[in-house]
Amino acid sequence: MAFSDIYSAGPLEQAAGGFDYFDEKLIKQFFGFKDIGDNVVGIRTIERDAVAEYGQKAMPVSLPAIRKNYEIGPNGVVEVPRIPFSAHVTRAGTPHRTQHVFGYWHINDKDEIIIPLPPEGSRPARVVIIMGKPSGDEADRFAWYCDKCLTLLFMRESTDFSAFWAAELAAVRAYNADPKNQTCPCCGFKNPLAYSGMQPADRPEERAARFLW
Repeated sequence: MAFSDIYSAGPLEQAAGGFDYFDEKLIKQFFGFKDIGDNVVGIRTIERDAVAEYGQKAMPVSLPAIRKNYEIGPNGVVEVPRIPFSAHVTRAGTPHRTQHVFGYWHINDKDEIIIPLPPEGSRPARVVIIMGKPSGDEADRFAWYCDKCLTLLFMRESTDFSAFWAAELAAVRAYNADPKNQTCPCCGFKNPLAYSGMQPADRPEERAARFLW
């Protein structure tokens, strides 16, 4: 559950500010994922309309407004709309990705709840991601499928959620290291390079790939 008993030694109005997770002073804690009760929560900000150029300052895991969201299901790749205040559940085991944000298909063993929030006053639009805290028995997988025929090209797995971003970047670099990983053995299509969700980690060729898919 995402609740707990909370005790405050001072007036409640003084303590309440510390629980505004969208406050600019606190939101950086959610650039990755932060433990909240029995869940982990991530908050993604719609930082700009398009992808930041290489060398241009960008927040980690920020979202461009032009992005689209996809999942792979029984009928192939489907686009998943993001409707403000409407929760979408990405079921455990479903390959999913966000265009221009992370250059691989993410597969995890927990359901994810995604809730888009529109701009409010001076606050930009944001997306909240809520997932049950992995217990250690679940895995995160970073996979690449052929854009033309959906043949699985390459996959890496991690069971240490506390090291998610290190495992993610290692998988990206392993995929990019060998051109054979990007060439489909079934149809011969040359697929684009991968990139991490952490934009500051981009190499020039990875930032170029971020613009493509």
